[in-house]
Amino acid sequence: MVEVSCKYRDALEALCAKQERGLRPFELSGEEWTLAKQLRDTLKDATLYFSRDTPNLAMVIPAMDHIDNYLTNNARASSSLHPAIQSALGMAKKTLNRYYKISDMSATYRIAMILHPGHKMRYFEQARWPAAWLRTARDMVREEYDASY
Repeated sequence: MVEVSCKYRDALEALCAKQERGLRPFELSGEEWTLAKQLRDTLKDATLYFSRDTPNLAMVIPAMDHIDNYLTNNARASSSLHPAIQSALGMAKKTLNRYYKISDMSATYRIAMILHPGHKMRYFEQARWPAAWLRTARDMVREEYDASY
């Protein structure tokens, strides 16, 4: 919706400009249009990522890593983003960290990633996840296999 609004900004402004329509209170200021564009650009990658295929469990961790990298790189005070967007990115980073903790408590995420033919342990090694985490994940797969087979 934000994408469409930004694309048709001129038409929306013309629509709101006519006083007899009573839409003047809904007209965006220049600063609000800047926020809308920055918000669109911030959310675009994640929206495209999750709308291209049917998400599955093995896609969750790489998606979270991608979002985490984006938030880390763009939530800094030196960023050219509006302070409201920077603040929202900081809050999103805190929320994402909560989800990381939840996924860490679940063996299912680790096992799904390790058994995925495109990821295996290599994904975590290349992403430089801590060695202790890697050992624990490997042990979880082994324990689940031994318990089930």
